[in-house]
Amino acid sequence: MKSLKPFWLLALLLPFTATSADIYTYKDSNNRFYFTDNKMDNSYRLLSVFRPNLTKQTNQHYSIKQYRKNKAAFTPLIYAAAKQHHIDPYLLLAIVDTESAFNPNAVSKTGAVGLMQLMPKTAKSLGVKKRRNPKQNIQGGALYFRQLLDQFNHDNSLALAAYNAGPTAVVNAGNKIPNYLETKHYVSKVLAKYNAKE
Repeated sequence: MKSLKPFWLLALLLPFTATSADIYTYKDSNNRFYFTDNKMDNSYRLLSVFRPNLTKQTNQHYSIKQYRKNKAAFTPLIYAAAKQHHIDPYLLLAIVDTESAFNPNAVSKTGAVGLMQLMPKTAKSLGVKKRRNPKQNIQGGALYFRQLLDQFNHDNSLALAAYNAGPTAVVNAGNKIPNYLETKHYVSKVLAKYNAKE
């Protein structure tokens, strides 16, 4: 195992440590939680908070406490958008978690903004005027994902791949997940969270 540290120690170390690995949580027989960058088996749950390569904000002044607070605050908006656009709410939650870790101020290296990481052109086409507005961002992202589900015959994997890489990339790949490591990893991560129903 690469590293298995009690929560309090990891919480102190991570803000000052550059890490590109996913972080997993594990609860032992004494109900103590640990965090590690090495998933040993299916009892380890993915915690998608500290991903410095995803956004500028996620690893800067964004704690697990804030992550949990934001998740609780934005879940009702996510459920409402999921209901409106006929999307499984757990799937939409998994997308938001993977995209931004529920950080409404998240900004990607390519300029995607907000909870569902909307690009300017995409946001404009969806009628989203303020990408940093959580409600508008979630509504816009949910509408876009609904469009992708319809385009790719309700196939979650292809719609997720299109959300990450763009629908043209999926079409050009023969209506399959493009052979991009980032996209494959993204689809796998979202579906893992979705299947965990957390």
